[in-house]
Amino acid sequence: MTGAGEPEISERYMQIARQWFAGGWRGDLAMADDIFSEELRTNGAHVGVAGPVGRIRDRLTGFPDLTTTIEDMLVSGDKLAVTLIWRGTHTGEYGGVAATGKRVEVRDTAIWHFRDGKVIVILTLQDQFGLLKQIGYLPDSVHAA
Repeated sequence: MTGAGEPEISERYMQIARQWFAGGWRGDLAMADDIFSEELRTNGAHVGVAGPVGRIRDRLTGFPDLTTTIEDMLVSGDKLAVTLIWRGTHTGEYGGVAATGKRVEVRDTAIWHFRDGKVIVILTLQDQFGLLKQIGYLPDSVHAA
């Protein structure tokens, strides 16, 4: 049974995520203060608002033409799950790897936990192996297990 206000809250959470992945991931980082709590923990580590802001700054340095496509999103209670693909051209350093000029397509899945209207926990899994293969950091001889 769905309680009063739950569909509106679910839509609000999805709207927040769409804004972040469309605008924040393109460099509109000012919105982070309204979305993320200073208590934010990502994959268990306390990162505060500076965590997602720094992550996107680094990504935009490496991939200034970054685009994001949300593939799937759902909300259950105070949690939002999203699967997306981000694409870009590796024209700047990223994760300690010098620019290669190669195009990438990377799958990213995240679960956000909201409290009092802000994200307090992010559990995220990004296909780092695929990313490193696409930019040529890992040789062709290295294969997924």
